[in-house]
Amino acid sequence: MMHSKSLWFLLLIVCNIVLPGCTGSKYVHFGCIGEAPHRILRAKAGKLKPNSPWHCQQFCKGYTYFGVQYSHECFCGNNLHGQITPKQCTMPCAGNGLLRCGGSSIIDVYISIN
Repeated sequence: MMHSKSLWFLLLIVCNIVLPGCTGSKYVHFGCIGEAPHRILRAKAGKLKPNSPWHCQQFCKGYTYFGVQYSHECFCGNNLHGQITPKQCTMPCAGNGLLRCGGSSIIDVYISIN
């Protein structure tokens, strides 16, 4: 199994070479992950309005990972806890309805690029 930091580094390389511009301003999308039965980002949490990946990243400044969930929730952490189970994000973000912000027990995770 590949170490998570190695996976992120590989993701950054592929993203920037194969899909230029996919990193947005300062983050890379990791994916939608199911959270049952435990939260995978545990260091900091907040309900943001408006909320979007960009708003959540600002809230989580200084953390490696951040994630949006249930339209208005934002979670931060330096580690992912538990099993990584890919899921489908379906709930629109409270700050930008064109973007998806997780769902019920589903978090859309990003990694900050410093």
